Amino acid sequence: MQLLLSSPDITCEHCIATIERVAGETDGVAFVSGDPDRRTFVVEVSGGAALDQFGAALAAEGYPLGDVASEQPDAHGSKSLDWAPGAYRVERTDVGANVNYDCYCGCDAGFALDRSQGDQATESCCCGNHILVGVDAGGRIAGKLDDPSAYRIDVQTVAMPWGQPVEVALAIPNDG
Repeated sequence: MQLLLSSPDITCEHCIATIERVAGETDGVAFVSGDPDRRTFVVEVSGGAALDQFGAALAAEGYPLGDVASEQPDAHGSKSLDWAPGAYRVERTDVGANVNYDCYCGCDAGFALDRSQGDQATESCCCGNHILVGVDAGGRIAGKLDDPSAYRIDVQTVAMPWGQPVEVALAIPNDG
């Protein structure tokens, strides 16, 4: 099975090359791809014992495993029926905030909240997710979708850099 894994200590292509080498030296593990910007990599593993051995070997090389993604990506990524984004990353901008998440497709997707605009359009990811951030985003997002029944809506509350809690609504296509 393919697993999307992460290590907080990945910083460059050399790190990915080291992970690829360790995978090649570990029985039951094959390296598939890596992304140093997202600090993630994809490996094919034969089972839990191989993953445990690989994790220990990576830690010995200075790349301890971070959270294991529950999704099993294909060439463009895939999602389980109950996928939801993990913690959103909120960063202040000159006009508001960027609210980003790690999408199952591999994108660093998100929404650029402009506080001067009253009702912004949704933003979308290459995989068809639509995101809206703001007061009552969960209640407003369905009205912005062509076919709301084609989506499952995940709503979470995040704190903006200025302290205001707001909703983040993510419309996830049902066709996964």
